[in-house]
Amino acid sequence: MRINLRSGFLWATALPCLLGVSSGQTAFTSRLDTGAALTQGMDANVASNSRLSQAARRRDPGYTYMNCDGTDAECLISETPAPGVRIVRPSDYPKRPAHYLSSSLYTTLAAGRETGNRFVAFDFQTPAGAGPLAHTHKNEWESFFVSDGTITFVHGPDPNPPFPLMEEVVPAQGVLYGPQGPVHGFQNHTETRARLFSFAMPAGLDMFFHNSGSEVVDFNAPIPPISLDEITRTAFWAEQRGDSLWPVGQAPPNIPASTPAMVVSMVNDTKRPTETGPFGETRRVLLTPTEVGNLTGATAFCGPGRPGRFGGTVKYSYVSLDTQRATFPSNYSSPNTGVFYVLSGTLSMNFGGLVNKTVTLETGTFVQIEPGIPYSLANLSVSGQAASPVRAIAIDVIPPDVCQQ
Repeated sequence: MRINLRSGFLWATALPCLLGVSSGQTAFTSRLDTGAALTQGMDANVASNSRLSQAARRRDPGYTYMNCDGTDAECLISETPAPGVRIVRPSDYPKRPAHYLSSSLYTTLAAGRETGNRFVAFDFQTPAGAGPLAHTHKNEWESFFVSDGTITFVHGPDPNPPFPLMEEVVPAQGVLYGPQGPVHGFQNHTETRARLFSFAMPAGLDMFFHNSGSEVVDFNAPIPPISLDEITRTAFWAEQRGDSLWPVGQAPPNIPASTPAMVVSMVNDTKRPTETGPFGETRRVLLTPTEVGNLTGATAFCGPGRPGRFGGTVKYSYVSLDTQRATFPSNYSSPNTGVFYVLSGTLSMNFGGLVNKTVTLETGTFVQIEPGIPYSLANLSVSGQAASPVRAIAIDVIPPDVCQQ
């Protein structure tokens, strides 16, 4: 009996480290002016939602507020300079859902309700020693761009006994793609905090983080260690999703032959394909649609239908804007949803049509542009400021060619 309890506890303890989630749906409430005092003795969750409901009534007209009027814990606040455009700046992170898990802090930049469940995106802050251990996902693929620090990724186990987990150290400016099904994970084995931009398809991890983690009350507070409550929640919700912890020494899972391979790319890898973007900018393709495959997200893109249908895919590129210019190039309207994440410099965007709105975007800013929205981007010269290059991630979200039923 004692042995069984110990074994169960060890699995439950390892699982949240492995899956790397965090929960902080009301992280931003500590940053909002709540006005009226709250009734003493309220349950903590009720009190938090009450503050949110009061603060949400005093809205910035340049932002959209989703799920902020009632008691839904996942209030989604985004800057909206034009219809079909959504921006999350670093200064907005404390207003967004944020969660602790695996001793890391995960901030949701794009939730399923904001993307039609086609994809989700996160900012991951992973301190020394933190990160999810080896695991599998039944439902989605993930990509991780290391913007700061160095991360050790698991891609294995080796197919030959004794099935050791294979690792690859990825420094800053590298991206790893982990397909749906195979074992993957990552750890920060350095002494400094690492930061990652995470993009996954389809949605689902946002709700897993919400259900499993611990809410972030103060966005700038130290990241806490894993708690027993978090361990229990994570083990339960991982089981519900069909995700699995992968112990060292266990043979690789059986996966379909059509499953894409894991990919690691660096922004300075001259072997990767390059192309010229719609605004004359240089793009290095870090993940091609062929490498990513189209095995996930069919229902999000096409609606209900039979299992096993083809889903969406992405083209994942590194954008370089070295030369500053005085004006924007001509507007472009994409047939696909576009995602941008600013890595360095100041990116300027113009949204055309009747709006004709220009915004400047600092490092760490996330942008989502829906199909058909006319826009342009540039590294604009600013009087009195030294010229500096702009670097960004650009993700083209590509739906299926034909929606099967």
